Amino acid sequence: MDRLKMELRRKFVFTCLGWLIALGVSPASAEQLFQLRNGLTLRGTKAEIASLNANAFSAAAAGEIKLSPIWIVDDGLTRIYFHGKGMAAAEPVDVRDIEQSIEFWQPTPLGGKEISAIGSILGVSPFNEFGRRVMTVRGVDGTPIRLVQGITEINGRYARVEGLKGETSYVWDMRLATSSLKSDELKAIFRRRLDWDSLDQRLQAVRFFMEAGRHGDAIDILREAIDTFPEAAKMQRQVVALTERQATQLLDEAKLRAASGQETLALEILEKFPVDLLGRVTRLQVEDATEKILGTQRQSASLVAQLETQIAQLNRAQELQPILAEIKAGLSSSTLARMSDYIRLGTSEAVPLENRVALAVAGWLLGSGSGEQNLTVTISLVKVRDLVAEYLASSDPARRQAILAEMRNLEGAQAEYIDRMLPLLSPPLDWPEGSQHESIPGLHWVGDESEQLDQPPVPRYAIQLPPDYNPLREYPCILSLHPVRGTPMSEIDWWSGVYSEEIQARLGHASRYGFIVVAPLWTRASQGEYEYTSREHERVLVSLRDAMRRSSIDADRVFIAGHGEGGAAAWDIAYSHPDLWAGMISISGEPAKTIAHYHPNAPYVPMYLVMGERDGAPTPLVRNGPVMDDYVKFKSDAMVVMYRGRGREFFYEEIHRLFDWMRLPAHVRKEAPTAIDTVTMREGDNFFWWLELGPIKPDVAIDPLMWDQAERVRAAPVSASIGTDNQIRVNQAPAEQFSLWLRPMRDLDLNKPVTIRYRSRRVLFEFDGAVETLLEDARRRADRKRAYWAVVTVP
Repeated sequence: MDRLKMELRRKFVFTCLGWLIALGVSPASAEQLFQLRNGLTLRGTKAEIASLNANAFSAAAAGEIKLSPIWIVDDGLTRIYFHGKGMAAAEPVDVRDIEQSIEFWQPTPLGGKEISAIGSILGVSPFNEFGRRVMTVRGVDGTPIRLVQGITEINGRYARVEGLKGETSYVWDMRLATSSLKSDELKAIFRRRLDWDSLDQRLQAVRFFMEAGRHGDAIDILREAIDTFPEAAKMQRQVVALTERQATQLLDEAKLRAASGQETLALEILEKFPVDLLGRVTRLQVEDATEKILGTQRQSASLVAQLETQIAQLNRAQELQPILAEIKAGLSSSTLARMSDYIRLGTSEAVPLENRVALAVAGWLLGSGSGEQNLTVTISLVKVRDLVAEYLASSDPARRQAILAEMRNLEGAQAEYIDRMLPLLSPPLDWPEGSQHESIPGLHWVGDESEQLDQPPVPRYAIQLPPDYNPLREYPCILSLHPVRGTPMSEIDWWSGVYSEEIQARLGHASRYGFIVVAPLWTRASQGEYEYTSREHERVLVSLRDAMRRSSIDADRVFIAGHGEGGAAAWDIAYSHPDLWAGMISISGEPAKTIAHYHPNAPYVPMYLVMGERDGAPTPLVRNGPVMDDYVKFKSDAMVVMYRGRGREFFYEEIHRLFDWMRLPAHVRKEAPTAIDTVTMREGDNFFWWLELGPIKPDVAIDPLMWDQAERVRAAPVSASIGTDNQIRVNQAPAEQFSLWLRPMRDLDLNKPVTIRYRSRRVLFEFDGAVETLLEDARRRADRKRAYWAVVTVP
């Protein structure tokens, strides 16, 4: 009877395993799926609380607070906090739970010292075959604490790691992402802690690796089981199905690389695909992905050949040879969209040949939808474009003035044309001589490590370009700030991956997704903390602007991020200059000083905070809950991720969700608002989209180094709006002088007179079409997507 039961159980396991592989589902429904307004999807169980301020919990329990606007989504590894009504796009949906956890007995104490708060990790050993390790952490009083930990529960998402009995027993439940655990350590633990002579137990390990998305490891263990247990021979079909899943992961990687502008690498992956081992559907998908890349290449080559033939038939063919050569060299999947008008009308006999050629050239210079069909104008635009590029690269004021004089005589030198050209230009500056790393492709170091403190900050940064970098393609950018005892190179490695000499590449997520990583050296020598000074801001911003002049950074997709003190700096800089960023990421950043006052600027920049829930004493929700509460509001795209049982770390396991968040279509820099409602309290925090403040009043501006001595610590409101009838009104600001930076935008038409009002002052402005302000602003701020056409100073 027992043997019959075991056989029936094995058959049930086989059936379920095949079902899991084939259908990707399992019976259970304890979790929920949460769709956020920004497009991100979260998964876990929900709780609602009144506030992120832990000091408010007791008030809520006493009935003093009745509303519970903050939602917590707990997935077992992290607790994610956000404003429910402000962020949720719909009611949560029930979904299946993760696969049942594997539990291991460990000698956990029945009592002992509870670890309620911890400092930084000083050292950690690998897990041994019993699932145990030794961790040394800094206690809240600064002394090292040696702890023995053991894995008591593990599933495809997380491992529960608890403190074990010892001379001093500690009660501590912390969670690690399963993705952060090494495969060889996990296999050794399973072989030791599971009954490896039991097929059921081995299949339990197979299911674990399947749930974790580690199909290669699942295949290894399943093949071992088939070789060991004769009754498992029927599982060979599941090996094939798992191989298909593994192949799908590889195919997805090839598609990702192609979408990120890395078509050469994508084709290498696809050409080496083991199609003979795959099913018909997967083979067809590989063929389709390959054809998509090759088809685009063929289309580009065909368009160039067609344009070359058409130009040869024109009387002005010789004049067009340089731009034809440029199009021939640069047309690719990254630039093909510029030629949309020509693709649509290039073979139409209803359009004169000269006009079709003009559409191609204008599209190359101005982008999709230019519609320009006058060949004389487009030839003039080539000269204008070349002069614009020279102007942006020139450090000689006299030469820039000569360029402006020359452009006044060119037909295409109009602000409308130049504004469309600017984003499509190649970066105007070359890399400094000697900046390229001698052995790592795409890695540059710009500037000296030392700084002249009596001089304005100069660019000092490391930058890593993605594989197959193309200066004609726009790339999203991560501007990442190191902790005070870290280095710019540590930030490059964290985001782009450590460089592998063996394969001569970085395999990190920034490399895979096609992000440029810029890591400024933002600290001075021997600096011990972030000081909240304008000079630190300038070190960061001057490096970003220099990087934008030398590499093809998409100014609408720059994310500022940081670790530790760099996380605090990123938080502060993001909301001091909210017009610059697509989003802000702070990992274990500690808010202080101006951060506590700049929350009115939060709705303009999406926020992503990551920290350990036991990071220091008091814990973050007690220590910084009031500050976080001010940022996580109804109008803010804000999310706080707390790792359960963890202290001050840099949480590399969060990187998958970080890139999901950064790649959301909603996370691009917002359009300049017609109504500005921000605050400021520091010199240098004075530029808000189209409004620049003059000197901030002394009773408002606070020197961060003298923060504790300030008599009055209060941020001053900055309010201005663009209204009907082309009127701009500055309502409130802590300055007596303003500069209004103007370009065409919603409710503002520069073809009509503009009225500017501040208190009793009234200034009339008419744009005269001059392009000097446009070019100088693009050169100075390096933002070629939103250069301002004119500036008006009041009074």
